[in-house]
Amino acid sequence: MELEVIEPSLKSGLMAAPSMVFTARYAARRLGVDIDVIEELAEQMSPEDGCVSVVDSLDENAESVTAFTRRGLDYLEELLDDRRSEFMKDA
Repeated sequence: MELEVIEPSLKSGLMAAPSMVFTARYAARRLGVDIDVIEELAEQMSPEDGCVSVVDSLDENAESVTAFTRRGLDYLEELLDDRRSEFMKDA
């Protein structure tokens, strides 16, 4: 008797979309760093890491605001810890 291999459905691999994001300003206050540091670290992140841009205007030239999911905040904190560790090595 041969066993049939059943492929998992694509649906089982999907995660729920985040229902809330936190601004870079919030992240800066929470992590106790300047917002410029947050924006710099955010450049290393992708939407899969939990970093998104939010636009609050119909104007095509409107500036966006950097925002993070809960997972993104955790990843941002890891990046900040890595940066601090590198700084301590160089000091």
